[in-house]
Amino acid sequence: MDVWSLLLGVVTLALVAIAIIVVFGSLFRTAMSGTERAIWVLIILMFPLLGTLIWLSWGQDSFRRRLGQSPVALGRTPAPAEPSRH
Repeated sequence: MDVWSLLLGVVTLALVAIAIIVVFGSLFRTAMSGTERAIWVLIILMFPLLGTLIWLSWGQDSFRRRLGQSPVALGRTPAPAEPSRH
């Protein structure tokens, strides 16, 4: 076995492990029932990469939080108001 392939495999596994740890941290900080959490844990353990991507895109309420924030909090500046013409 080539040393570079082994190194690539180890780095890939390390990145997947880090992603799963970050997702589990997010999963256990989110308010949800025990059944929902158990289902998410099973999905993430059975399909580590796909489960992680699904959780990050749909599972957490980050999308709802982002919708509730102001444009300034999202890094956008609001459009300037036009002066009134009387």
